[in-house]
Amino acid sequence: MATVLETSPARKPLKAYRATLRDEPGSLTKLAGEILFFHDTGEIVSIEPEDCVWLCVLGECGLAQALADRRHGGAAAIACCRAQMEV
Repeated sequence: MATVLETSPARKPLKAYRATLRDEPGSLTKLAGEILFFHDTGEIVSIEPEDCVWLCVLGECGLAQALADRRHGGAAAIACCRAQMEV
């Protein structure tokens, strides 16, 4: 039986959070030391300290999920176009 060294990942996986900035929905993440807010409309805003007053972080959504949602038209479009199952 051999002992295998446990290696740690080179970098932490990126996290994304669902948030609102000035009552506009979007996703929040930190890339290259900069905090960015991705509006659901596609606009990308760099968060400055004075923006924190208008920022409300709702919860973690995962970067992969946030990007997939944006690619498919946002959370509202996904919820509205799902196949409706009859009971």
